[in-house]
Amino acid sequence: MSFNKIIGQKIIIESLRNAVKNNKVSNGYIFSGPEGCGKKLMAHTFAMALNCSGTADHRPCGSCSSCIRTSSGNHPDVGIVRPDGQSIKIRQIRYIISETAKKPFENGYKAIIFENAEKMTHDAQDAFLKTLEEPPDNTVFILLVENYSLLLPAIVSRCQVHRFKPINASELRDFLGTRYDCSSAEIESAIRHSKGVVGRALELLTDKESFKIRAAYIDILEKALLGSCSEALLLASEKIASREEAEKFLEFSLSWVRDLIVLRENKEAYGSLIINTDNSEMQSKHNSALTEDELNSIIEIIKKTIMYIRHNVGIKNSIEVMLFNIAEVSSYNG
Repeated sequence: MSFNKIIGQKIIIESLRNAVKNNKVSNGYIFSGPEGCGKKLMAHTFAMALNCSGTADHRPCGSCSSCIRTSSGNHPDVGIVRPDGQSIKIRQIRYIISETAKKPFENGYKAIIFENAEKMTHDAQDAFLKTLEEPPDNTVFILLVENYSLLLPAIVSRCQVHRFKPINASELRDFLGTRYDCSSAEIESAIRHSKGVVGRALELLTDKESFKIRAAYIDILEKALLGSCSEALLLASEKIASREEAEKFLEFSLSWVRDLIVLRENKEAYGSLIINTDNSEMQSKHNSALTEDELNSIIEIIKKTIMYIRHNVGIKNSIEVMLFNIAEVSSYNG
């Protein structure tokens, strides 16, 4: 692990490097961003740098005893706090408080990384706040969150907040192209579906099942658009059983129909604006057959279904109604 191996987030890396180099490390840090954005890797690299025995300009070195133990998860002064079930509980915080009250085992920092820190219960946050108000010497708390607004404002005010930004497509393309043996179409599709989140792109490329799932999603939409509702419903019942699967299908459907609208507005947009770049032939077919009003109506149908799912309306019923409505809107059928 080293900062050089982290893609993007240059401002955050520079800030953390300078803090280590100049010995101006804060007691609390919040790394905020969507799952897969790299905040966990950044936290572990920062923890490694805090106790690295290498030269100040090259921490973490990755090769000293401290770095090796941090990398393997065996450093006595680096701790991880994860939700126990659905939340981080007050007893976990009390244990951390008792541990951080002790001196570090070695001449460095104690680094405590909280995964999904926004899942601390209210009592746990209250207890943690008291520790932040009078932090132990040489102790650094690193809170990983998707949404730091779920933390107490007093906790946020006592931490340095680093917001992880999406990686630009060019940088992500270079990173993926040199590390994964995938076609350019697969890489491009992964980049655009990831929305700049490197973890999502990696998941799409390394999990070949995801491409099969996307193909099934397209098949469901295709059959609905052509009026073959019974086939669309059968496929949907096989591929969409959970809320998570329904949300993925709806998000994909929204992006796929949105691509058709973009193509209608600008036929030259394929290289820069289209998300699903690996379905050009099918997109062109439906784009020429559907009117602008029909496409907008389908977008609204999908958005309403997303709202229903979020409000706990039955998944199966919501998806079935959506597919029926899409078929009804479509002006052509097979």
